Amino acid sequence: MRIKFNIFQKMLLLLLILLTPVVALYYYSTSKSINVIQEELIKASLNRMELFVAQLDASIEKFDLVSAPMLVDTNVLEYLYNLNMSDYSLMKTRLLIQEKLSLASASGNWRNDVTVYFPQRDDSISSSPSYEYDLKEFDSRFSLGWSYSEDLEIGYGFTRTYVTTGYKPARPDDLDVAVRINLYKWSFENLLDTYKSGHSDNPFFYKEGHAIIASRTADGPKMDQIITELGDRINSRNSSFLIHSFDGRPYLITYYYSNILEWHLVDSVPLNQIIGPIKQQRLLFGASSIILLLSCITAASALYWNVHRPIFQLVRAVQRIKEGDYAYRLPKKSNNEFTFLMQNFNEMATQIQDLIENVLQSRILARDATLKQLQAQIHPHFLYNCLGFIINMTKMGKNRAVIDMAYHLADYYRYTTRMDNQGVSLGEELAFVRIHLEILRLRNETLSYSIELPEELAELRIPRLLIQPIVENAIVHGLENVEYPGRVEIRVYVNEDQLHLEVEDNGKGLNKERMDQLQMELHIPASEYAGCGLWNVYQRLQGNFGSDAQIEFCPSRLGGLNVRLIWRQGMKEETKEEEH
Repeated sequence: MRIKFNIFQKMLLLLLILLTPVVALYYYSTSKSINVIQEELIKASLNRMELFVAQLDASIEKFDLVSAPMLVDTNVLEYLYNLNMSDYSLMKTRLLIQEKLSLASASGNWRNDVTVYFPQRDDSISSSPSYEYDLKEFDSRFSLGWSYSEDLEIGYGFTRTYVTTGYKPARPDDLDVAVRINLYKWSFENLLDTYKSGHSDNPFFYKEGHAIIASRTADGPKMDQIITELGDRINSRNSSFLIHSFDGRPYLITYYYSNILEWHLVDSVPLNQIIGPIKQQRLLFGASSIILLLSCITAASALYWNVHRPIFQLVRAVQRIKEGDYAYRLPKKSNNEFTFLMQNFNEMATQIQDLIENVLQSRILARDATLKQLQAQIHPHFLYNCLGFIINMTKMGKNRAVIDMAYHLADYYRYTTRMDNQGVSLGEELAFVRIHLEILRLRNETLSYSIELPEELAELRIPRLLIQPIVENAIVHGLENVEYPGRVEIRVYVNEDQLHLEVEDNGKGLNKERMDQLQMELHIPASEYAGCGLWNVYQRLQGNFGSDAQIEFCPSRLGGLNVRLIWRQGMKEETKEEEH
């Protein structure tokens, strides 16, 4: 089924078609922009972390460079092996070693201390004046790599021990000399504060089994939730990222592994602070598009009710008038430029209705007179022949034939002379035709006939005396002067919603030129043609059933002529009103 749109619906549809790809392209471009920004943000965050961890590792390696050489320092070796030193020399050597340790401790901006252990002498020299030698404490914190301790003298921190052997002996007092560096948590917190400065990040250091080292101004999602979300990722040596939402807010979580400390630097950045404005702009654009669409719908609706609807009412009114509803009037509801048109249309419709009613009454009277005139034109010589038959049969003494002819003739003229009702049923008309054929058969005993009428078609209404002239033509023009028994067959049937009535004979028939000439004569106007026989039938057929009704000629299967009347079922309403 084809859908029809008015001009305003087409305007809205066009606007929607134009707006949809624009909105789709905008949302697609913003989505791509968000993805690009997100990818760049990930790269920038990882690069920043990589740089920070590289600087951190470089700073820690400085302590390695200044602490490890203390194992072979001349003063350290002198203090270790020269057991015959005087107290003054011993004190002087200790001061020199302590001065060097202080310089090593001050080489970086870190809170740290460096200590040289002499287990065989049960002594130690430290950059921290308050440190006292403790062999158990030295053994418990012994680590050739950086390890995190939670019981340093001034708090938590990293510690590392340097020895010349490169491995931990079975007994700590077997060592000649060892150097240990302590880096305190306070220094790492300062580094994280510096790393966070000017950004919204929340960095922290993490290693499984140890407490988190975070900046002093950490905020955002809880760090233990981040660790839980990272899961096994944070327990490997990998560096990567993860996007996850906490409390409905998306965060970019990046983590980077430090090969020296063997800890991960973890950072979380709220994506909404960077991507949020783009998403907000996208929402504003979508809202603007919806407002634009609603505004256009409102404008189109206003145009529809003030322009298209009045025009539609005018068009519908014209169609109603065209269909014959001359009493239709436009409602007087509009209060715009169309009010004048509607008022004038109503006045015009009133005038047309008055004119049509007057003309229609005149047409009905004229048409009734024409139909009666056509009916009266049926050949009167039929009566003369019947009366001649009665006279001849009376002279011959055939009273039975005279009585049958008289009865048939009475029924015949009782039917033809009823002028009060011009419409009859198809069954009544064919019953009259049967009487006509019986009269003819009395005059010509060799004549035979058949009539086929389905019961469901017997009550269809047709004009009176529509079929009799066709049958009479078949007898007079087709079967007259033939040397064999004549036959007439009448058949009624329906084909493609049209009723077909065929009258066939086995007479002489007509050639194609004569049939074409008869077909042309049917369409001659009444003013140019006297009108009789088939022409009268055709005029009445058209007058009662409309211009679709036709008469067709073709050769009969019996050998003569086939005359076929074709019309759509049901008489015109105008004819039915006349009957009433």
